[in-house]
Amino acid sequence: MVRSRTIDTDVGQATVEFALILPFFVLLIVTLFDITAIVRDQLHVDALARDAARRASQASDVREAHTNVADSISRAGRSDARWRLVLNDDMATVRISLRPHGSFVANSLQWFGGPFRVEGTASFVTEYDIDDQ
Repeated sequence: MVRSRTIDTDVGQATVEFALILPFFVLLIVTLFDITAIVRDQLHVDALARDAARRASQASDVREAHTNVADSISRAGRSDARWRLVLNDDMATVRISLRPHGSFVANSLQWFGGPFRVEGTASFVTEYDIDDQ
């Protein structure tokens, strides 16, 4: 008796499909982690701007307001921060920008026109009349 042996051609098909899909799946996971890190840094810069603006609004003169903002940023441990304090009328507005830590996406975006930074802005009403001298 002769047995006909059927050749199962689907044995390697799942392995090949998995090998084709795996790089895209890994890229998706890495991108999700990276976007999460950027969102975390955005929340951090927003909180830092609020703290710096609050401390600047409690100052009695311009020099003290600038010192309070610089102190808030140095306590956060971010030496790469760029910040600007605007005092007008009865408002203290602080704008801070930071470079995201270890972000592959942000570092890749530098190829397309400069560094990527997260920015935060906050304003508080000043407690004292700060003159712009």
